[in-house]
Amino acid sequence: MSFSEIKRHIARTLLYYEIFDHPLSKDELFYLFPQNSLKADRLYTTLNELTDRGSLITSHGYYSLLNGKDLAKIRLEREHIARRRFIIAKLVAHIIKRFPFVRAIFISGDLSKGVANPKSDIDYVIVTAPNRLWICRTLLVLFKKVFLLNQKKYFCLNYYVDAENLTLDDHNYFTATEIAHLKPLYNLEFYLKYLDANTWIKNYFPNYQNSAFKLYEGNNRPSFIQKVLELFFFGSWVDTLDTFLMTSMIKIWKKRYPQYDNATRERIFRCSKHESRAFVGNFADKVLSLYQQKLTEKNLL
Repeated sequence: MSFSEIKRHIARTLLYYEIFDHPLSKDELFYLFPQNSLKADRLYTTLNELTDRGSLITSHGYYSLLNGKDLAKIRLEREHIARRRFIIAKLVAHIIKRFPFVRAIFISGDLSKGVANPKSDIDYVIVTAPNRLWICRTLLVLFKKVFLLNQKKYFCLNYYVDAENLTLDDHNYFTATEIAHLKPLYNLEFYLKYLDANTWIKNYFPNYQNSAFKLYEGNNRPSFIQKVLELFFFGSWVDTLDTFLMTSMIKIWKKRYPQYDNATRERIFRCSKHESRAFVGNFADKVLSLYQQKLTEKNLL
């Protein structure tokens, strides 16, 4: 791979994270690099050359493009907030894991990348027991509305998937990035299964290894309270209830967001027996659209 090709791929990678004011370390750049036909040392040498030429900025071990911002300072400040935020996330996970049919909990979003700003939520991915996703989701939503007064800052549960259907259908740069940065809070075994079920992300990041990113020590001990609560959900009526809750939510989302056509609504609000996703504001599409715009402006398509 030529110097110009490596430079181009570095710029494309940094440009995506620039959307979030998030510079990358040299190791992060290697594991998120879109090609695997070079060794890490070659990439690091190229980074040094680009820095010496003034094409890149490096500070505190983080690299960024020339954009007039001190992204390293921003990241360090957000890392400080994230350290405290992660303590809260682990405490919340101890609550979530006790709910019926929760089988694993991961952190996504900003916090999964080791950063947080004062206004950001804590985003969780919940893996549920098969055919019990909507019961699990409903119980958690009721808990948030009743006991947390619908406060979602530390209890943002926008994505659920069941334990037998871990492969995601959305194969794009945004989703691949989110999967690559996931952090397990509860049940490391399912976290590894989730990565195995989504090895397609290596089409975007062929050098990716989950061990390359800091993993926080999660809690893998099942909850006795959960086992007791699940005893109340026995019989064919439970399957009927789960289906009813799903169809009810479809109607609610359709009524609540009439501005979207059916295709857009189905993409933003995934609603099936095996998956529930509610990305209000169509955030992923907006990020990918902005990324395409930046690539076009920089002639990097």
